[in-house]
This record gives sequence, structure tokens and C-alpha cells, in this order.
Amino acid sequence: MSTTYHIPQESAPRLAEMPTISATELKNATADVFEQVAARRAVAITRHDKPRAVLLSVDQYEALTAQQNPPWLDQLHEEYRGLLDRMQGSEQRAAAEKLFKATPEELGEAALWAAQQRKRNKA
Repeated sequence: MSTTYHIPQESAPRLAEMPTISATELKNATADVFEQVAARRAVAITRHDKPRAVLLSVDQYEALTAQQNPPWLDQLHEEYRGLLDRMQGSEQRAAAEKLFKATPEELGEAALWAAQQRKRNKA
């Protein structure tokens, strides 16, 4: 079973890709920094040359908060719940108990059988 999830490619800029300004620059030139943020979507604010905060444009903030529950994530969650429910069934529980009680010889035979099945399915 192979499902393709359509995940939007545009994401928030990475910290390493953001322009940086110091906290002092922010304090002394707030209006200029706001213009820079609006133009570049985000700016990292540094203190002693280490990033301490990120200032986002309104557009970037809305884009990030609008994707709290994207459809592909809901679809993935439903698939996971289905797999989990199937794995907790009585048949799977019995198979797991059998597996844990198997001898090394039985495990070896099962591994050989599975390998042969994979080989047949490829042909």
C-alpha cells in the first residue's frame, strides 16, 4: 500500500537562510526593520551574535497558522489509526505471541520462506 501525500512545498524560511539584525539595530531602527521583514518574510534577531528571536511578516504568520491541520496530515492520521486498529486485532495478537514463543529454528524457517516469497513476487 503506497499513498502519496501532497505536502505544500513552500515553507517557512530556515533560520540559516534569514537575514539577521542585532537587537540594538532593532531598537534603533524599528521602522527600517519592519520594512525589511515585510520584504523578506522574516528576520532573525540576534543578541551577542546568536539568534534569539524571529520577527515574521503578517503574511508569513498567517500562512504558518493557517496550516495547523492541513488535509494531508488528517489523511495520514486516518491511515495511521487504521493501521494501529488492525495491528491490535486478535489475529495479530495471536501471531505476535506465536512469534515470541518461536524457537530459533522456526524463526530461520520463517525467514527463508519470506525470502522465497519475495523472490517469487519479483519474478
